[in-house]
Amino acid sequence: MRAATSTIDSLRTEVSTLNTKVAENDKEITQLKAENVQYSKEAADCRAAKEAAAAASESMKKEMETKEAAIDELILKAQASKQKLVDAGAEVNFEDGLVYISMPEKFKFKNGSSNLSAKGKEGLKAIAEVLNEYPDAKAIIVGNTDANGIKGADNWSLSTERANAVVRILTDKHKIDPARLTAAGRGKYHPLGDNKTKAGREQNRRFEVILEPDMSKLWDILEN
Repeated sequence: MRAATSTIDSLRTEVSTLNTKVAENDKEITQLKAENVQYSKEAADCRAAKEAAAAASESMKKEMETKEAAIDELILKAQASKQKLVDAGAEVNFEDGLVYISMPEKFKFKNGSSNLSAKGKEGLKAIAEVLNEYPDAKAIIVGNTDANGIKGADNWSLSTERANAVVRILTDKHKIDPARLTAAGRGKYHPLGDNKTKAGREQNRRFEVILEPDMSKLWDILEN
């Protein structure tokens, strides 16, 4: 009898142990199922992210192709504008984001005068066309003189008045918005030619145009 009781107690202990193990296994199975669901969700998220990245890459590629085409168009337009000025006799230089235009051979003034020559007025048409092509660009008109003294005035005043004369032609004849133009004078202090010679003095009686192009579109393209 005692042996049977001992056997029963032993079996009960084993059953209890097995029940505990079953409970632990059930807990592990539940946890594994939860982890499997999480892994499946993460895998789905990864697939979705991969697909989104591929779509974004394709969209970026197309956008870059569009931007490159726009840059090429801007470059061609700038080259065409420069050629228009060169054909009119201008010297065109690009420096620090600005465009410097000088036409010393055509943009001449008589000694002591702020009246632009006929050829100079004709040459202004090319500059007006470029300004009209770039409606957001601004221009600084810089007048210069030779080293000769001016009766009743000084070289600073004369150089500024020469710039003013050009601004008036651009605004009155070519309808350029005055708000886009600035007149300035350098007097005799930036000569191109030798003031001791007649040809040099004629070369120095000139004005220059400094264009500040509208770079907003180009910057937008580069930024993106």
